[in-house]
Amino acid sequence: MDINNKNIVLTGASSGIGLAILKLLLGYRSVRIVAVARHIETIPSVDGVVFPFSADLSNESGVDCLFEYTQSLFGDIDIFIANAGYAYLEKLSNPDWKHIENIFALNTFSPIYSLQKLAKQDVNKSTCFVSTISGVAQVSLPYYSLYCSTKAALHQFIEAYRYESSPKLHIMAVYPVATRTSFFEKAANEKQPPIPFLSQSSDTVAKAIIRGIEKDKKQVYPSFLFRIFKIIGQNFPFIFSLYSLSEKRKVDKNLHL
Repeated sequence: MDINNKNIVLTGASSGIGLAILKLLLGYRSVRIVAVARHIETIPSVDGVVFPFSADLSNESGVDCLFEYTQSLFGDIDIFIANAGYAYLEKLSNPDWKHIENIFALNTFSPIYSLQKLAKQDVNKSTCFVSTISGVAQVSLPYYSLYCSTKAALHQFIEAYRYESSPKLHIMAVYPVATRTSFFEKAANEKQPPIPFLSQSSDTVAKAIIRGIEKDKKQVYPSFLFRIFKIIGQNFPFIFSLYSLSEKRKVDKNLHL
């Protein structure tokens, strides 16, 4: 899809991958971008181009408000980039329904609901939905079990929904490895957790996403090494087990959960 002249929604736009994507989008001609986050202070406001919008997308009303605001600005959405999400780094102990519900609400329910709303637009109009999933949808990362499960659920939803959706709706799934941002510190309540093996910068992921949109990719793996690792692990599953055990030991050694 040609990104020039498009109406775009970008969630999780205040930092990390989202902010890196936003900066790249500013290089395109006549784009209009609704840049969404809970806290929008770090989002650059460019008159007539970037429209910062504060919303809690972990609930139905927040997503509804986003669509109403965007459609009041410029009508239909051409590209929706669902990038918002977060993780817990924790050792699960006491049962806590709300704790589980909170992470699934933003990481899984919100992008699925957003995709459904996007699909209700003019079915004859070409649109693109991009979902930032994660490599952990396919390879387990100990102490991030809830985060892994939210991403695995989203991965399977998108894989199945492709068969049901309109051919005019292009769906792209993105599988970054560990991205060197404040993501992991936030997951660990501002402690300094070890970064999982195979990591990349937010700029690398953002560039891969932009290229994927332009080339109408269905799946994007920003890390070439992860693609190789995934192929090897699918043929020799014990590789994934060794990786997960290694990452568990790193956390045990550094954080003593």
